[in-house]
Amino acid sequence: MIDTRRTPVALFWDQSLVWGLLFVDTFRCLDVPFRLVTASQIRRGILERFSVLVVPGGWATHKAQALDREGREAVRRFVEGGGAYLGICGGAGLALSSPSSLGLTSVGRKPLAERLPNVSGGVWVQGRSEHPCWRDLPPQIPVSIWWPSQFAVSDPASVEILAAYHGPAEDFQVADLRYADVQAHEGDWDAWEADYGIALNPKRLLGEPAIVTAPLGRGRIILSYPHLETPGCAWGNRLLLNMLEWVATARSGACPPGPGEPPMDGASWGPPGESALESVQRAHQDAQSLIAFGERNLLWRWRRPWLLQWQRGLRGLEYGSLAVCLRFLLEEMEKLRGKGDPDPAWDGPSRKLAERTHIFCRKAKRLLLEERAAGQNRSLSKLQSVNPTVDGLRKELFGRNMSHEGLSRSLFQILDHLLYRALAGSVLF
Repeated sequence: MIDTRRTPVALFWDQSLVWGLLFVDTFRCLDVPFRLVTASQIRRGILERFSVLVVPGGWATHKAQALDREGREAVRRFVEGGGAYLGICGGAGLALSSPSSLGLTSVGRKPLAERLPNVSGGVWVQGRSEHPCWRDLPPQIPVSIWWPSQFAVSDPASVEILAAYHGPAEDFQVADLRYADVQAHEGDWDAWEADYGIALNPKRLLGEPAIVTAPLGRGRIILSYPHLETPGCAWGNRLLLNMLEWVATARSGACPPGPGEPPMDGASWGPPGESALESVQRAHQDAQSLIAFGERNLLWRWRRPWLLQWQRGLRGLEYGSLAVCLRFLLEEMEKLRGKGDPDPAWDGPSRKLAERTHIFCRKAKRLLLEERAAGQNRSLSKLQSVNPTVDGLRKELFGRNMSHEGLSRSLFQILDHLLYRALAGSVLF
């Protein structure tokens, strides 16, 4: 059990979306004490109150932009002063030496041409049995990965590899190919690679570092591409708890905010009123309509309650994240209903969320139909040019990069803010 008096956990919220919600859900289930913190709070010194900073998945570039120079320096001071940084997937990428990252370690990001992209699902990792993080765990455990990058370790003496990839586990996929199905029918991975034009052979992942740790000043960083917080991933969750307990002595003098303290981002909000709830309900209905549209047109299905399995070339992660985050937001807002006088601060952002969600979902349906038609005679890629209609809609909705921009970026920023406000009272100290 984590001692809340000594090990307050800060969960970095900005630009995490569904990956942040996974942590909220799992921390609640595991009774891990935590508090949401934002980039603006980090810039104002809130990390001095905590022992551990947990950074969920999501685009590392977006997180770095949210922190800006002052926030990035605050994170470094926190770790060098004795704090612990635990980064998962995009949170791990944020700490690397690669451009636009924090540079908390000499470990970099392996170039795309040298790694196995588009891999997801269960994977076995081989851990260091003698390490405290592996206490009461077997040498090999199944964990979950969701489209990770890979570490490039240029100076092995500067880092410790806690776990390496050992082999595919249940639900392991590369792109849209289920590993077990390909193996069962003697599939030729070289032939698949030639057809897809990308690396697909899971052997490329074997032996590669999955989890690394390194000291920084008086503190420590732990970086994991496996999503140890994945709901229902029992071994991953146990490893996550071990990691938190391992760094439990860091910054023993940290003083967490008390249960009654408001969030540091301005005045705390009261409960939402009916107007805000109705706006979020409309947004949720639009998102559900979009998901049903994709299901009717055989473009995706639910792989997990929080994750779609979509056709290659589509922005399924963004569509699914929108639906999941809106469902979660509505549930949290309804929990707050009636717990005091309605606060009008919810009304404006909620109305804007509903308006932009409606526009986004309407245009997304048009884009999906156009992509479906274009995909009848060719393979689609998210970033390659298809035709003027598809290219124009993609640019408007998502920008030109894998890290979503365009209308989706502004929509997710509003959603990010409202989720934080709804969850800010979820303090387990």
